[in-house]
Amino acid sequence: MKIVLTGGGTAGHFYPLIAIAEEVNKIAEEENLLRPELYYFSVDPHDAKALFDNAVVFKRVFAGKARLYFSLLNFLDKGKLAFGILKALWDMYFLYPDVVVSKGGYASVPAVFAARMLKIPIVVHESDTVPGRANMWAARFAARIAVSWPEAYEYFPAEKTACTGQPVRAQLL
Repeated sequence: MKIVLTGGGTAGHFYPLIAIAEEVNKIAEEENLLRPELYYFSVDPHDAKALFDNAVVFKRVFAGKARLYFSLLNFLDKGKLAFGILKALWDMYFLYPDVVVSKGGYASVPAVFAARMLKIPIVVHESDTVPGRANMWAARFAARIAVSWPEAYEYFPAEKTACTGQPVRAQLL
């Protein structure tokens, strides 16, 4: 099994994805299953040691922030996003994972877009009570949506949304 994890370039997106990787690896070990191939698509590795410790392969994608105010960087970031989508499509095509798990954030957009184009199932996890723009967009294509707080239910279709709580790394428990 191949799983792509993707999220914006902050710890709030990265470490819950590491918690998911830890749990997937733990289940594979406990059930005596083949260890899945895990990949992290983002703008930077954030914590290369955490990726290495959990056998997660980093794949760089380029993404630009969509600022809601005027900035010349908005024009440059549109080019980054276009290039990032092409690179994500290329990488995703050759990996062809079984599922893409998105935590949201601007860095998740290229991977989610590529998964959508390639008809790869998408799972979205929202950690906040009010979802960000990337997760609101990704939820339209998601097979399943997980939320950390019941208040977030109102933003997503009830038939594919579940309150799962926040993924937390084992070392913090």
